Amino acid sequence: MSLTTSGKNASSSTKSTARSPIIVRPARLTDGYRMGWIAAVTYNNTSLTDMLAPHRHQYFEHYVRGFQQRATARTFDARHMGYVAVEASNPSVVVGYAHFVRLGDDEGAKRQIASRNALLLWVLGWLFSVYCKVFGLFVGGDKSADLDAIKWFENVGKADEEKHFQSHPERVNRWHTQSCVVLKEFQGRGAGKLLMGQVVKRAEAEGVPVGLEASMEGERLYRSVGFKVLSRFSLVLSEADRDTGGFMLWSPSAWENK
Repeated sequence: MSLTTSGKNASSSTKSTARSPIIVRPARLTDGYRMGWIAAVTYNNTSLTDMLAPHRHQYFEHYVRGFQQRATARTFDARHMGYVAVEASNPSVVVGYAHFVRLGDDEGAKRQIASRNALLLWVLGWLFSVYCKVFGLFVGGDKSADLDAIKWFENVGKADEEKHFQSHPERVNRWHTQSCVVLKEFQGRGAGKLLMGQVVKRAEAEGVPVGLEASMEGERLYRSVGFKVLSRFSLVLSEADRDTGGFMLWSPSAWENK
């Protein structure tokens, strides 16, 4: 059953329908490129993007393609759960999405993996990876990116994962929000809450927490659905980012008596 809230169409190819509700449905493989485009335009003017993709204005197609390939690749992970927000009057146009991954090896993680065809997904994922590599060779790689900056940032991410999650046994088995992105025209209209509600509902049923890394804008949304800040980012790229966002955690009600 779909959940609803009000919103307006963010697609430049359709008319605004401000009174039409938003509905949330499971993501499909065919949604990957639209989701990647949404992430690319949403993060285009951020400090982090300035560092990781400094040449995106010159090679914008490369920049967008990277997001599209990453969004699609995630759907081949058997631990993955994805949802999209669409307008009820225009359900073919995705206006927001969220990707979640079930980490750990407890019964909830095993059930998630068993609920999907892991072997088929692995094969499809491998084929898609080969396609991306071959295509990358054909176009000369992602010319929008700074590969050294990306490698450095990935290493920072691994250290943060260990500090905030792996070093805490009660947080190892968890759902983790990989992304929750809503087009600017829909932000503040409840689409993000609907998307996050999907993982919170699942995590509550399994008695596990939900972790994520939040931007300044994202922190407001996540606080509104029960997340708390674990710590601020140690990496600050601009003064505007200082003391905003960070690592956040939602805890299930089963933890209240612990």
